[in-house]
Amino acid sequence: MNNNIEGEIKDLLYESMQLKEGLLENKSFKSRFFKLIEKLNFDMMNGDDNFFGLFLIQLKREIRLDIASACESAAQLSNFVIYFNPYIFLKCSALEMQALIKHEIYHIMYNHIKQYKILSRKYSDTAINTAFDISINQYVNNLPAWSKTIENVKLSYNVDLEYDKLPEYYADKLQKSINKRINSKGKKVNGKNSKGNFNEFDVVYSHDLWKESISKFDYEQIDSLTEKLVRNSAKGKLPRKVEEYIKNLNRKAEISWQDYLKKIAGTLPHGYKKTITRRNRRQPERYDLRGQLSNHIIQIVIAIDISGSMSDGEFDSALLEILSILSKHNYEITVIECDNRIRRVYKLKSKRDLRKRVETKGGTSFSPVFEYMNKNKMKDHFLIYFTDGMGEKELTVKPQTKKILWVLTGQKGDLSLIRKIGLVKKLKNHVEEKFEIYRDVLFNRGDWMSNEWAK
Repeated sequence: MNNNIEGEIKDLLYESMQLKEGLLENKSFKSRFFKLIEKLNFDMMNGDDNFFGLFLIQLKREIRLDIASACESAAQLSNFVIYFNPYIFLKCSALEMQALIKHEIYHIMYNHIKQYKILSRKYSDTAINTAFDISINQYVNNLPAWSKTIENVKLSYNVDLEYDKLPEYYADKLQKSINKRINSKGKKVNGKNSKGNFNEFDVVYSHDLWKESISKFDYEQIDSLTEKLVRNSAKGKLPRKVEEYIKNLNRKAEISWQDYLKKIAGTLPHGYKKTITRRNRRQPERYDLRGQLSNHIIQIVIAIDISGSMSDGEFDSALLEILSILSKHNYEITVIECDNRIRRVYKLKSKRDLRKRVETKGGTSFSPVFEYMNKNKMKDHFLIYFTDGMGEKELTVKPQTKKILWVLTGQKGDLSLIRKIGLVKKLKNHVEEKFEIYRDVLFNRGDWMSNEWAK
């Protein structure tokens, strides 16, 4: 960063002190201030901070004097906006300014706006705001001296804090320390002046704009905006934490087979029954032909690769989950046990109908299941196929049903078919599911529908 920009910062700081609140209406000051932001942005884009530079380009920029930090973010209908308080921001060096911008981008990326509402039910503003800041300041260099870091917070609150933890971990530790130190010394003096504006950083009020965002927009809107910004910025070399975030974002884009079944249960074809109360639609003049009515029964085939890697416990749990998901619907489930040929077929209405799987040492073939369904005119049935995926490369029969969900039970996580049909999901064990929940708390992302039925 050259000396010229440091000189511009000093000039703008002096001017802001002279203009006071009048700087909001001073077009010349605002123009010069945002040109300074553009220079900082350009410098970030041309260095190792390319991700943050591309991210900042997508944010709207405005000035507010009633925010308690150098810059803060808020969600708008179609974008995020980053607000700057020149009184605080201009007291920083150029490197510190860039660090503060990166700090705010991390807040947006980790969806702290969304987490704020959840944590605010349990912890004070001081504990929450400090926790959010120290959870990301671990990954940002050159921050101003007044920034909250694990090191200075440990000393201030006399509390042990570990690195690389969730905001809730820090909030809980800090709140316990705060509760012990509450006394009757009166209100803390802050940097707010008589007109409600801030001249210095105050952690107690530093994220008040998030409250406005939460009240105006739902979580899905905020999630969608965040993902769009991150993906648009992920070019070139990425910081370690950003790279981790992108990998987890891509992994989480694949919703679980259980969630997918929930989503499509109400849209599955229900089949038809003959009725004399309705004329035949194709030949309405024929009174001797019966019409059709929907019988409102969801018809599902559950195929189990009994030569695969799925344990009896995993299989029983999966079937119980399916029964639970369909409990509010009228359904008909056919279970097909198959290795290299059909071994058993039975109906499943409740957990009492669960049977111990047939023991076999045969290989794996997918074709017999499709042959059985074609032969028994089950083209309107939804097929859920539990398998380790290691079957033939090409089917010997063309499936008549187009609605197929493969649930892979093996470690390889791939389907052997060269020409994929249907949707492929991975069976998660309980340990993996707990990790997914933990990671969701960290990244706070919604589920994203990333695939459609194969044609």
